[in-house]
Amino acid sequence: MIKRWPWLLPIFSTAILYGIAYAISAHFFNVAIVTRRIPADFAALLALSMLLFALSRRPVLFLILQALLIGTLYVGSAAKSAITGRPLMPEDIYSLDAFIKLMGPLGWLVAGVPALLILVLFFGNLRFRGRLRQSILLISSGLFLSAGAGSIGLVDWMDHFWGDKPWDQRENYVWRGGTIHVLQELVRTVALATPAPAPEEVAAAIERRLAAADLKMPAGHRRNVHVVLEESFWDPAPLTAAGLKESPLDPRFLALWQEAGHSTAMSPAFGGQTANAEFEVLCGFPLAQGSVRFEQPMNDALPCLPRLLAQAGYRTVASHPNIPGFWNRQVSYDKLGFETFWSIGDFTLDDMTSIFLSDASLHRQVAEKLKGSDDGRPVFDYTVTYYGHWMYDVDDKRPLMAQAASHVDEVNRYVSIVHWKSREMMDAIERWRREDPESVIVVFGDHLPLLGQNLAGYAESGFMGGADDHISPEIQARSTQTPLIVIDGRNGPLPLGTLPMYRLPSLLLALVDAPQKGIADLAAAPAGLTLRPLPGHVVGIDTAGKPFLCQGDDLGDDQGADLGDDASGPCAAVARWQDDTDLLAHDIFAGNGHAAARMSGNAADLAAIANP
Repeated sequence: MIKRWPWLLPIFSTAILYGIAYAISAHFFNVAIVTRRIPADFAALLALSMLLFALSRRPVLFLILQALLIGTLYVGSAAKSAITGRPLMPEDIYSLDAFIKLMGPLGWLVAGVPALLILVLFFGNLRFRGRLRQSILLISSGLFLSAGAGSIGLVDWMDHFWGDKPWDQRENYVWRGGTIHVLQELVRTVALATPAPAPEEVAAAIERRLAAADLKMPAGHRRNVHVVLEESFWDPAPLTAAGLKESPLDPRFLALWQEAGHSTAMSPAFGGQTANAEFEVLCGFPLAQGSVRFEQPMNDALPCLPRLLAQAGYRTVASHPNIPGFWNRQVSYDKLGFETFWSIGDFTLDDMTSIFLSDASLHRQVAEKLKGSDDGRPVFDYTVTYYGHWMYDVDDKRPLMAQAASHVDEVNRYVSIVHWKSREMMDAIERWRREDPESVIVVFGDHLPLLGQNLAGYAESGFMGGADDHISPEIQARSTQTPLIVIDGRNGPLPLGTLPMYRLPSLLLALVDAPQKGIADLAAAPAGLTLRPLPGHVVGIDTAGKPFLCQGDDLGDDQGADLGDDASGPCAAVARWQDDTDLLAHDIFAGNGHAAARMSGNAADLAAIANP
């Protein structure tokens, strides 16, 4: 029958593959598309399948391509949603290389090879002959170009028709379906592509931000700076279902953290994407995106913390015992101003757990290398640890230490991981305080850990994982907070309260008495507010210490200007702040650099901008 009516093939195959993908997603990952939205999503997938079939040379290759596409759009999104809370998005293309490197052969199996096959099958199976196919190509190209030209209006229509909660992409996915979700977000990506800001726009944003910002910082003096980003480091005390009788954290860390007033850092990431936390800590601008900033185009010679310290006479060194290209660090670190980057090839792999060099060995080797290459300059010593990365491997040397009773296996391993990490961290901190007592020491966790599918490790303890999490300011805030310790030399730990990671560069520049007019000053929040932008919303802490949430209409095109004194409280000021910081970030990191030239007061740069 299919030979007589070949167009039945894509209809049958779409129905069968859609049903299989839906069943796998719902059964294995507990991610199911809302039932009444299935017909529209299936129709969109069928239309796409019919188009691919019309342009295909061979039906067998079409079926393979279709199976790969549907598996990616549905099973891939369900798996990613279950693990990270976010389905596949267009910007994930930037992270594909890093995912493959992280997962090794498994990464190639589930992502690398399928992506390569999709490209080969699509272009290799295209057939251009025949008036019907040529007409289809012409019409498709016309629709694509017209959609791009009118993408803002199209996005508005799609958002109105299908809905959009940018702060909850998992919810978007289940209410749209895999095909409509990806198409809608692809159109949005095109719509939001904007030209670099003009000089007058940048100047106006700078004036607004410096006038509204709270830039009070402690006085300091020139000394060494040691910054350690601790992989997946968090206090597991809220995991009550684990049944821990005492904290797995080293008692020395608990005592030091208490001295610091149990300060916390607010991260832009959750469960992964360490490089986004790095970007904020090194460049002083907030991120609110699902993709990794280091993987995207960035300008050269950025005026970030490493370059500002180098200009102030510092030697700037980054250390991370992973391959140098992971998250594009080798290129990005150079753009940010690091003089030296020690990666996996620069360390002796003498104390390993799985593929991860221990923190103890990493800190020891970095100290030895710094001492052996000392040239008399103060040092900015920036270290990113690797041990403790998901999936929280243990071994005979660092075994399970706590008798955890969680039903989630990752929780039972994780509580032992943080025991070893805090112990080895404290050994390094005590050495610095003994051998370099005037130095500034900063230690913080990059993000909360991944603990089971669909936040199972958090949900069993009632910490996170409920249906209404996305509307709870308290839950949104605590999902970003990791331990933070900043030691001001002999003055000891600073009680900083809750500090967004992008505010650390301004603090560090103040503590070492470096020039203060850095770009990080432009991202300071309106006076009295603590702001943590996240995809689609901003979670904040007001002057009374109460969390609040700005999302949806609060951050709309009107910038919240008409919100007044409604329940959104400070959201009008937050919207204006976010618009300005987004514009300035675009200019500084991927635009023409007007803001950096103005902040540096470089006459040559300003002249070049004024007369390009």
